[in-house]
Amino acid sequence: MTKKRTLSEIKKKIELGAATVISVQEFIDRINNGEKVGFEDIDIVTTATKGLMSGIMGIFSFRLSPPKTLRKFTNITINGIQAFPGPCPNEYLGIADLIVYGTAQSKTRVNYCGGSLFRELVEGKPVEIIAESSEGEKLERFLTLDEMQFAKLMGTRQAIKNYNAMINCESYNVDTIFSCLPFEPNKTQITFSGCGALNPFQNDPNFESLGVGTPLLVNGSLGYLMGPGTRNYIEKPNMMTIAPMKGMKPEYLGAFRTSYGLEPICSLAIPIPILNERIFKNIVKSDKDVPLTILSLVGREKVGEITYNDVWDNNFAMKFNSEACKACKECKVENVCPTNAFIFKNDKVIAIDRTRCFNCGSCVRICPKAFKLDMKNIQFEGKLLPIVLRQSDRYGAIKLAEELKTMILKGEFPLKEPTGPLDFSQSIK
Repeated sequence: MTKKRTLSEIKKKIELGAATVISVQEFIDRINNGEKVGFEDIDIVTTATKGLMSGIMGIFSFRLSPPKTLRKFTNITINGIQAFPGPCPNEYLGIADLIVYGTAQSKTRVNYCGGSLFRELVEGKPVEIIAESSEGEKLERFLTLDEMQFAKLMGTRQAIKNYNAMINCESYNVDTIFSCLPFEPNKTQITFSGCGALNPFQNDPNFESLGVGTPLLVNGSLGYLMGPGTRNYIEKPNMMTIAPMKGMKPEYLGAFRTSYGLEPICSLAIPIPILNERIFKNIVKSDKDVPLTILSLVGREKVGEITYNDVWDNNFAMKFNSEACKACKECKVENVCPTNAFIFKNDKVIAIDRTRCFNCGSCVRICPKAFKLDMKNIQFEGKLLPIVLRQSDRYGAIKLAEELKTMILKGEFPLKEPTGPLDFSQSIK
């Protein structure tokens, strides 16, 4: 007979302080330590992912002028980033509704995109808004997140199940979003994305717990799963989400500099209630169980396949030895970090801002004396190729999964049944 439990029973156990909630990483670690973990031992598993997520946008509404003074605002920039006013005209209300893309680049600030803007808002910094009305009048305002009546982050394509590794099969360097430096040619290096075993869709491949209306954390703020995302298909699902920016934590979002421009960072954490043995059996028990496809950078043809264990292998956080910098005459990494996580003094790195560090490995590649992280090598066509960049931060994802676990156990996170299933019938590759 199949073992089952209801969500109500799990919620009751949480109220009584008797529930067992663990992250997928804890689950994997316990199994690796020789523990036998069964359906009866776990009530909820928390999943998470942190990485470059291009398809995010900020949706805002705020007042720019008194009522009855201007008809509507037709052109708006925020910190030099072009916004898209509308669709509501808000005629003669003095209010602007607008959208800002996470990938949009600022025209007034160097190395600054929508992802940079979203983080600064969450940090409480004022942002410069320049608006032009239909009458041709220009206004300039500085607003903080707290002064905006509406500010939410929407994700159109997030938590993609089982992302890819990339290799440049061409005979020339390629500037790309999949590399911080120009991607070197002739199959000489590899980059990859994806948090492997921690991914929510890896742990609920049949969408038995994930559905429309499922509560989740977006950058630490309570949000909801809206449904399947764009460019979605059943073998490689992703999701649309929405959450208020108020309540987000800066360390989980921001911008990541690639050789083809800036990309936004976003983080998600989602609980999977263990309602039956079938769900339990689908919880990932090892990164070895999660395939990672190697694609040709130009053309995206499949050229190989490994697993996430080949790239992670329980090796998540970069270590920094500041002593190595003291004897260095010239710093080689000054402009290397894609998230600006280095803290300098007298032209030397003295510390790492851990709220910005993405554990991507870019610094390790340039200065292995000061920065330590086993980036791994991949066997490919009879050669060992170095992994030169991680575009997902497993360490950060594990931290967010732990935060979600704590919130659930404290009764601070609402566990709810989905209002509807995830329908992929209209999805396309």
